[in-house]
Amino acid sequence: MRIVYALGTSTGGVGTHVRALARDMAAAGHEVGVIGPAATDEHFGFSLLPGVRFACLELGTGIGVGDAALVRRQRSLLRSFDAEVVHAHGFRAGLITLLTLRTLRTRPRFVLSLHNRASGQGLRAKVETRVETMLARGADLVLGASTDLVDRAKDLGADDARFLPAAAPQVEPVSAEAAAAARARLAAEYGFDEGAVIVLAVGRVARQKNYPMLVRALGRLREAGDAESALVVLIAGAADDAVLAEVRTQYEQLGPASAIPALHFLGARDDIAELAATADVYVLTSVWEARALVLQEALIAGKAIVATATGGSPELVGDAGILVADDDDRALAEAVAELASDPARRAELGARARARAAQLPDEREVADKLVSLYTELLSAQVG
Repeated sequence: MRIVYALGTSTGGVGTHVRALARDMAAAGHEVGVIGPAATDEHFGFSLLPGVRFACLELGTGIGVGDAALVRRQRSLLRSFDAEVVHAHGFRAGLITLLTLRTLRTRPRFVLSLHNRASGQGLRAKVETRVETMLARGADLVLGASTDLVDRAKDLGADDARFLPAAAPQVEPVSAEAAAAARARLAAEYGFDEGAVIVLAVGRVARQKNYPMLVRALGRLREAGDAESALVVLIAGAADDAVLAEVRTQYEQLGPASAIPALHFLGARDDIAELAATADVYVLTSVWEARALVLQEALIAGKAIVATATGGSPELVGDAGILVADDDDRALAEAVAELASDPARRAELGARARARAAQLPDEREVADKLVSLYTELLSAQVG
């Protein structure tokens, strides 16, 4: 089977998912191409994967006059790949792919994966809805990384929309000794006691992650008294500078640092597995997530999880964590306070997390499911 994946700029879950698909499809003997920006290839190394051809297409983030050139470039690439299936990931890659396919006399089957929901307001929201509708109705198959995305595609007129998860990469276990050493290094670097309860959040410091909710919760923990004085909160991830400055200012305005749990921004890290192993509580405060890879990694690591009940997080976590309403800092503070003071409860949720993780499909299983979907589409086309 000849398969081409198209994606835009990515440094996180989408790129990780597409890399796994390209790797596993090529390993299974399929002819695989990937089309995307050079920076995305540099980050994920598509062009280094055995049996995978990468071609550069500099997809920007906004619709503009340059889109005509992108369509011409992609049309040439698809002809050179002689693709039977083109699988675009995300709105931007999906739009350019749809426009490209409309220029082809003989077109491959078009699969669209949705990993995020549209979040614009006002005029932008209207434009996004029109693009969503075009994509839902123009794709032969729409795949949603969470069931709410599948429902959205169906509401907009998709003939065929189904759920397909993005699986977390395999995580190498971190030994107790390595976790203890990592905790000691963190404590020394950031000046906290090694016995502190570590609350970890992993994710880019950006609007969608809603770290202001976490900061407000820290203010409420101050109100709870001395019981939470041994808490330390670590946020690991690259940052939008403006958002980071706002969150820092918000935290500083809570009052004297000695009266509230310490908060440290670790920046982009390549040791997330070790960080997760050191954590006592894992927190996700996002406004919305489809199927967060970081939540899957927390489940695999057996962490006590507190997450906002938005998007696909409730169906992913189930009863293996504490779910709180979007932007409910009071509920977040109460959940963190409970877990900070109750090691047995943390251990219970950690055991549930491991059990839940054992039920999740891995990358190979997701790729196998996708092969069956591609085969179904091509068979229907022949019929």
